[in-house]
Parts: sequence; structure tokens; C-alpha cells
Amino acid sequence: MATPLPPPSVTIAPPNGPAPEPRKLPAGYGASWWSEGWRVFSAAPGVWIATFVILFVLMVLMLMVPIIGTLAQSLLMPVFVGGLMLGCNALARGEPLRIGHLFDGFGSGRFGALVIIGGVVLAASIVLGLICLAVIFATIGIAGLTAIASMTDPTQISIATLMSFGAAFFIVFLVGLVGTSLVAMAFWFAPALVVLNGEEPIAAMRRSFHACWRNR
Repeated sequence: MATPLPPPSVTIAPPNGPAPEPRKLPAGYGASWWSEGWRVFSAAPGVWIATFVILFVLMVLMLMVPIIGTLAQSLLMPVFVGGLMLGCNALARGEPLRIGHLFDGFGSGRFGALVIIGGVVLAASIVLGLICLAVIFATIGIAGLTAIASMTDPTQISIATLMSFGAAFFIVFLVGLVGTSLVAMAFWFAPALVVLNGEEPIAAMRRSFHACWRNR
């Protein structure tokens, strides 16, 4: 049986109410957020574990469906996250956590808004992938890629080709790291803002990015 949380130590905006403006806080607040997260988990550890096992299985099953499954996973992940945020909010109000909270995003009246968040993240990920691919082509070139692909003996790869490949990998790694971080910043608080505060998806992503950027 899930145990309701004691009154929260932070103020939670009422549903469909405006969220507070993002604040810049000292880095030390991170430790208190870990403690708060553990408090939320400890209120219903069995339910949380079962919920995430179910979510993991659903994600794997979707990935097994070619193309459509991958798209569905990207579009529906914010819906599941929104349901988990509703579960956290229920605990904060002294109500028990249910496994069914995982699916509450589908019936919250905000399903479309959550799917839009998933679509924006998917589009941003595709653009980021194209940028990384362009960096590879610009650094190594089609001739270099063809030479590597057709090489039967790896020991015959020239030093210049290896250096070009290493430089391309390093640049792609940096571009991917920065790009992924920026996308994650826009996504991080967006599902919660949509389901708990009734914000529009793009506005929620902007506010999420602003909050993360101020505390980068």
C-alpha cells in the first residue's frame, strides 16, 4: 500500500494555475532535490518500481515494431512522464500513488499537448542527427568514408584517415552532447507544466529551457 507523503516542503502551484517564474538557485539546492526525490520514492517504493518496470517493458515492445514503434515511443514518452508527474502531485496532496497514474496522461485532457512535446523533441533529435551527419561528411568526406567501408584490412588505413576520423568523432561527440543537453533542458519540466499547470506545450518547453539555462 502506498503511503501518502507528509506536507511538501516546497510550494506546488494548483492545477491549471500559472507556474512561478524560474529562479536562479545555488548549486547546493541539488542535494535537497535528491533528498526530496528519495522522499517521494520512499512513500511508495513498490508501486514506483512496478510502474517503471511496466514502462520499461512498454518501451521495449514499442521498439520491436519497426519505424512506427520508434515514432510512437518518442511521441508517447511525454504522455507517460505527464502521468508520473500527476502521481507525484497526488502524493504531495496526501493521496496514494497508483500504477494507473502512469497512464493518466492519456486521459488528463492534455494528451494532445503532451504529444506535441514529443513531436518537437523528435524533430529536434532528427535535426541534431542530420547536423552530426553533416559534420562527419565535412570532416572525413565521402571518399574517406568509402575508403574505410571498403577496407578489408584495418591495418592498411592511413594515419591521415585515422586522424580525420578521430577529429570527426570528437566534433560529433561535442555537437551531440551540446545538442542533446539543449533538447533535454527544453523537455525537463515541460510535461509537468502541461499536466499540472495547464500550460501550452511550446510555452512549457520555453519555460523549462529558461529554468534550466538560469541554473546551468
